[in-house]
Amino acid sequence: MEKVELTATATMKLLLKEALMNKKLDEKEKELIKQLALKLGIETRELQTLYSEATREAANSKEYREFDSKALFSSACEVAMDDGVLTDDEKRNLYALKELLHIDDDWYTMKMQEVLRVCTDPADELNDEEISDDELTDFDPAPLIRDVINNIEKIIVGKTEVIKHVLAAALANSHVLLEDVPGTGKTMLSRALAASIDCMFKRVQFTPDLLPMDVTGTMIYNPKEATFSFKRGPIFTNIFLADEINRATPRTQSSLLEVMEERQVSIDGATFKIPQVFFVIATQNPVDQQGTYPLPEAQLDRFLMKLSMGYPDHQYERQMLANHLAGNPITKLKSVITRKDFRKIQRYILTRVSVSPEVQEYILKISESLRTHPELTLGPSPRASIAMMNAARAWACVDGRNYVTPDDIKKLVRPVFAHRLILGAQALVRHVEAENIISEVIARVPVPVKNQK
Repeated sequence: MEKVELTATATMKLLLKEALMNKKLDEKEKELIKQLALKLGIETRELQTLYSEATREAANSKEYREFDSKALFSSACEVAMDDGVLTDDEKRNLYALKELLHIDDDWYTMKMQEVLRVCTDPADELNDEEISDDELTDFDPAPLIRDVINNIEKIIVGKTEVIKHVLAAALANSHVLLEDVPGTGKTMLSRALAASIDCMFKRVQFTPDLLPMDVTGTMIYNPKEATFSFKRGPIFTNIFLADEINRATPRTQSSLLEVMEERQVSIDGATFKIPQVFFVIATQNPVDQQGTYPLPEAQLDRFLMKLSMGYPDHQYERQMLANHLAGNPITKLKSVITRKDFRKIQRYILTRVSVSPEVQEYILKISESLRTHPELTLGPSPRASIAMMNAARAWACVDGRNYVTPDDIKKLVRPVFAHRLILGAQALVRHVEAENIISEVIARVPVPVKNQK
């Protein structure tokens, strides 16, 4: 069935149909028709045509009732919700009906909230169409990935492995936590990635006074029209940098939980989808812990990987100095692939990169060994095992393969699992690191030897 919009004409037809439910028009109903036509800018000739159509429909209808203003407004709301989008014109038409029919403000507000629960904002430039499998015929992601890495390395030099890890996390449609001292290039890496793949980038400095609405957005009330509209927060972007995330309160930190996992924002019962290409890079400073709120396990579990940039080697830092002689090179960085190309690679990973049963079993054995390790209070969850598989598929693609090997798991198990583990009391006393326990488990879990091709 074709979806419709609540245009001025459609609004007028609804009023005429409701007015003719009693098979006749009284003077009050005639006056309402004139006033609504005036409010909606409908000319006399168009009104006569609509009146003739509505009269024919009423003659064929068996339904009969006196004029019902709330029933009329409810019908208008149903039409406005039909296509799942509430446009500005539809808001104006509904408000014109509300004023004309003297609808009670509280009832009107309730109905509008119902509409907002169903409807989203009109699609914008951030929302792309789905990628079909037909578009992946003869598609080779390797040159595109190589171009992205080379482009980012114009800004971030000597950190190829970190770049590949961050890119793999983005291609796996997940998120990254960067823990490092200030000034090591965390923000630059985020901006360079966004610029390379033609994506929108937004950065929010997390502070103790930051509120959830400052991140996700909020409903704004318009007293003139007595309507609510959603003002989008900075989270509606492609790449979102949550700088020093552990400085914000747990309440603000938790505002990211839904959007990172469900890819949507819920405000006052209304749901708003975020762009399909969406990647959170959160940073935190491991040195200055005063006035911070450590991320809870539930929040940490949303990050696919936890990485560290580290200081560059002498030769690379000297190259960085040379690159900055003429100003910040990030301002001159151009995209090397389109956002659609990036989404094609994501789709390719999802449909074309395989994980053999032997490798899946290898992931499960590592997870189970960590869960039962005596030094750990909490091991990796089933979500962590899924995250490992998804990360390995993306890493294989970044490495130029369409299949996952046990070596991929060995390379990724520390950045994927370490931040999800909770050490026991004895391990903490002995200053045992989670990475040490992972290394021990990797050394004793048998590696599958079957050819993965």
